[in-house]
Formats: sequence, C-alpha cells, structure tokens
Amino acid sequence: MIKELWHSFPHDLERKINGLLDDAEPTPAKAFQLYKTCQREELWKDTFEKFSERLNSYFAMPRADRHKSDLDALFERPVDSVTYDEFQLNFRNALVNGQEVQNLVSWAHNLMRVSLKTTSVIISSDVISKTLNYITHPPLFEKAQDITFEDFCDAWKKIVFNLFGKNHEAELEKILNELHWLNTQFKQAEESAARAPFFPTIYLTQTEIDWISAVEAAVTKSAPAPRFPLSRGAEKQRLVELERALRLYKVVQTSKLPEFIQHRENIRVTILDRCSSLLKERAR
Repeated sequence: MIKELWHSFPHDLERKINGLLDDAEPTPAKAFQLYKTCQREELWKDTFEKFSERLNSYFAMPRADRHKSDLDALFERPVDSVTYDEFQLNFRNALVNGQEVQNLVSWAHNLMRVSLKTTSVIISSDVISKTLNYITHPPLFEKAQDITFEDFCDAWKKIVFNLFGKNHEAELEKILNELHWLNTQFKQAEESAARAPFFPTIYLTQTEIDWISAVEAAVTKSAPAPRFPLSRGAEKQRLVELERALRLYKVVQTSKLPEFIQHRENIRVTILDRCSSLLKERAR
C-alpha cells in the first residue's frame, strides 16, 4: 500500500494542494470587493452584512457543485460572465481551511518519512508546513492557482534555503531527483493509458456504482462511509478489498493511538484511489 501511495505521491500532492480551494472562502477584502462589484453592476442594493450571508451560502456549497445559476439566484438578476469570473477564488484571495492544511502536512511528512527512510529536518512537519504556507499565501510574484508539483518543489527549495542555507542542498537535490522521476513515470503511465483502447475490467450493478460513489463522496469529506447496501456483503474481489479498507479506515478514524493516526490519511487516499479506479474501469 505504501509503495502504491509513494508512486503517485507527486500527483496526489498536486491534487491535494489545489483541492484546498474546494472548501475555501473569500478573504474579508475579497468579500468586500465582490460586494462593491455587485453594487456597481446593480446586482445588489442591500447591506454588506446581508450580502455576506448570501456569499457564505454560495461558498458553503462544494466547489464542484457550484454553477452560475446558483449565483444568479442570489441576486436581483443574472450576473454576466466577467462578474461571474470574479467569484472564482485563488490562494491570494481565499481563506483555506487550516485543519485541511495540517492534514496535508501530516500526510506528506509521514509518507516521505516512511518511503525515504529518513527523519531529516528538510522533510519535517515544520518545513512542509512553511512550504504549504508559502504556496497558500503567495507573494505577488508567485502563482496563486493551478499549482503544479514543480511549483511545490520550487517553494520547498526556497524554504529549505531560507532556513538552513546550503547545508542540506545535496540531500534535498537527491530527494527532488527521486520525486521528479516518480512524477515523470506517473505521467507517462497516464499518457499510455489514455492512448490505449478502453476495455472494462469490472462489471458493476447500479447499486454497486451508487455505493462506490457514496463512499468516495463521504471519504473525500472525511465523513463516515456507508456500509455495503446488501446484507450478504460485497462478493466481487475488488469490492471486498474496498470493504476491508473501509473497515480499517473506520478503526483509524476513531482511534487515538499514534501508530493508527499516522496512517489515517494514507488509508483515506488509498480508498479514494480505489473508488476512482472502479468507477473509471467499469463497463458502461
């Protein structure tokens, strides 16, 4: 399991960093700027306090479920495309969830520590946390969205240099070379899969599809996942394995033992990966 997670680490890290914007809210400055824009466009005539309530209800929806029609319903008339684009958040004008950032720090630190077999200070929670803070609070000259794994590496190198100078330069380059190689291998595998003709690897009933989708949605939010809907349990091998992973996840979700807690995020990512693969590879 750890080997699989490490192989996709650069890809998963990139996805997780950009995913921090999924549940983000606008900063107070961004909220006020949106308020003034909507006033100027005669979309809103009431107070900023009431505007903030509407804004909060919009950003409370999962990012993937937000549509222009949802925004139109909050105002006196539909917004135009230019105004709608102003409601798209980036790391410069968004408040990301601090707990989600810490979860990401813990996941990255533990996976690197186990996979690289090192406790070096350059992969410490503090260094990873400072790196993510640099990315999620970018200076004016840095990117504020569509973060790539290379952007993470650049930020990481800056933090390590600012903290330690060139003391760990060779060690960091060695780790970065391995990570860049993993990233290249993963992308090449994805490109090969995209070129290959599609053949379903599993046949799923609608009940099974609905359950996998519900599991994916629940685990994405770190919420309790639903049990398999049939009393006899899953019978197909890949679904049986998913059930096992869910039982283990349930244990580590509620456990306070450090040896369980440190694997919580790894198991969560594995479940999401298996759900994604099942839904992607099923017969249509």
